[in-house]
Amino acid sequence: MPGQKQKNRIFPFALILIGLSALLCGCGGGQPQKKPPAEAGGEKINIAVSLADMERDGNQVIKKTMSDRQGQVGRQGQAGRQVNIVWLDAKNDPAQQEKDLDQLANQKVKAVVLQPADASAGPGLVRKLAQANIKVIVLDTLPADSPVDGYIASDHARTGELQARYLASMVRGRSAPLKVVVLQGDRNDQASREITSSLLENLRANAMIQVVLVKDHPGGDPQAATATLAQALTSAAGRIDAVVATDSRLAAAAAEILKSRGLNDRVITIGVGAGQKASKALADGEHDAEVDIMPEMMAQYAYDAAVGLASTGHWEYDRQVGNGNFDVPAKITPVRLITRDESYLLEQRWGKLAGQGGNQAGGGSGSSSGSNGGSSSGGGAGGKGEGKKTTVRITTKEGKTVEMQIDGEIKKIETLDGTGGGSGGGEGGGAGGAGGG
Repeated sequence: MPGQKQKNRIFPFALILIGLSALLCGCGGGQPQKKPPAEAGGEKINIAVSLADMERDGNQVIKKTMSDRQGQVGRQGQAGRQVNIVWLDAKNDPAQQEKDLDQLANQKVKAVVLQPADASAGPGLVRKLAQANIKVIVLDTLPADSPVDGYIASDHARTGELQARYLASMVRGRSAPLKVVVLQGDRNDQASREITSSLLENLRANAMIQVVLVKDHPGGDPQAATATLAQALTSAAGRIDAVVATDSRLAAAAAEILKSRGLNDRVITIGVGAGQKASKALADGEHDAEVDIMPEMMAQYAYDAAVGLASTGHWEYDRQVGNGNFDVPAKITPVRLITRDESYLLEQRWGKLAGQGGNQAGGGSGSSSGSNGGSSSGGGAGGKGEGKKTTVRITTKEGKTVEMQIDGEIKKIETLDGTGGGSGGGEGGGAGGAGGG
């Protein structure tokens, strides 16, 4: 019968529809399962930063720069993955640093940015981390013959060259050699050794610059550097015309002792690092020059390298550095010489620096107008290098003050009313020719 056959065909289709409906809805009327958060956004990228001493100015900048990027998502296929940084402060204690690093394997850390507290302990730390399958990026000091995954450092050779060039600019027109003391950091500090080596190499052919002392200081201790300079100033070697340091802490200590002895207008000081204290002395005219290693840039590269190695096993390096049996991927960051005239560039790092509102001596020489409290200041080139400028401050009995800058060194100042004259510059006035006796 036609009607009965049609009903028989409809019935199986109804059963199929009921079955499909049950499968789509799930047993017991449950809702479709959501993807777990790990699948939606991925796990966090855990990295660690182990610094020799968190209190150092440059390390404070590194921490701030990297922390500012910590909450950002990863790049290049890492979208949605958050970065977590474990901060470790060795407090200049190699044993504490080793203890801190030993605990990282249990924290799912995949990469470490390492600044060894003790350069000689660096190779052992790197090998232990490598055995724990943790990638290692080292800052500024490369542990000898070690399988590090990345090396990020400022340009040590260029730093020494810039220091040498500044000294060379200060001897033009002199009749006697400039006598120089070099305050070096720890003898095991690679950066310090390489800066000094470059400095001496670039000064080798300059007969007008005489290096009378090169002294290293364990741990880069500023107090030890102060003692070294104090002894040099009283030694039989004679007058010192310049102090070059491989660290801004040593340079700041040198500037301080020179100021206490009334010599800061005469003796040139040059440092490396542009720390806060040295930067302030630079802006105040009590310090002459700093080679800025730009720690912000080093921090950016270190962050990218650590995140890249932790997530993909690769990072964007631009050269390879030989290290014993290993070739190490590396990035060498640029440096720049900052004098008083350019000290405003450091305000981006430290905020407003004192001394910026006053008159600035030409050429970045660190003399402070009127620092001798007399009618003239022999700062500028008069005290720290001939062929520059001298700032003069004149104060009348009525309290009026006039300042001016003139080219060259003041030899004599005379009044026009017949009351007499005086030689110019105090400590700084005749320093240019007196450096060699």
